[in-house]
Amino acid sequence: MKNLQYKEEKRHGQPAFPVQYYHIDSEHPRYEMNLHWHRELEIVRILRGELLLYLDNTEYPLCEGEIAFVSSGVLHRAIPQNCVYECVVFDPGILTRHGPGRVGEYTLSLLTSEIENRPVSGDRALIEAADALFSALAREGAYYELRVHGAIAELLYLLYSGDRVRLREKHQRAGRRQSMTLLLEWIEQNYAEHITLSDLAQVVGSNEKYLCRFFKEYTGNSPVEYINRLRVERVCLALAEGDKNITEAAMDSGFNDMSYFCKIFKRYKGVTPREYRHWFEKNDTVS
Repeated sequence: MKNLQYKEEKRHGQPAFPVQYYHIDSEHPRYEMNLHWHRELEIVRILRGELLLYLDNTEYPLCEGEIAFVSSGVLHRAIPQNCVYECVVFDPGILTRHGPGRVGEYTLSLLTSEIENRPVSGDRALIEAADALFSALAREGAYYELRVHGAIAELLYLLYSGDRVRLREKHQRAGRRQSMTLLLEWIEQNYAEHITLSDLAQVVGSNEKYLCRFFKEYTGNSPVEYINRLRVERVCLALAEGDKNITEAAMDSGFNDMSYFCKIFKRYKGVTPREYRHWFEKNDTVS
């Protein structure tokens, strides 16, 4: 069940090895990636199908074999279209565990920079470095940490030498990004409670009409839709882990009406909660 460890409030990887690999298909609780952000860098690679990746509202259509980079602090979400994809989330500080030096300067700079997502289909060296990183993390095995460390160092070298790292420029969207970050953090902490538009508007000091407009611009969903999707994800995680029954998982995730919950769950997952739980029970038995 390690691929279900997607909560952004948790550390990616281990303190001594802050790297986490995720393989995501249509059965994953977070198949459609809700808007979120994290301090770590992220690399996304498409294995099959297509993925619409949104980075601070800029759309990047990705096809099979293509990769994209998510810079530190960037709000991002993704809509899969018959897609299987994988991600690596890592703290670039992994390269400076034994003293900063010049390498420390380069990795620290990445946390205040943007990584450009120009097409990389012709950049064979960059693609091969990404392949090496994903391959090492997917297969693990003896001494795989050394392979991962080397692949990350090679990737960062190619990003710098390929002139893909740019210091962020101040722009008008900075304030809106900060507002969205505050909202996402507040929703993450309070999604199990009763939430109104008035509550959300107060978080960022705006009126409800403006809130709904820019919230949908960033997330592709209304505030109600976003919160329902988040609650469904939390229910899926609970059912996959097998710690709670359907009613307990729904109630703990903020659904107080079981009829409404079943309707929303079926809308977003395409199956009933009972069918979803049965799939995981069967899958665990087989594995």
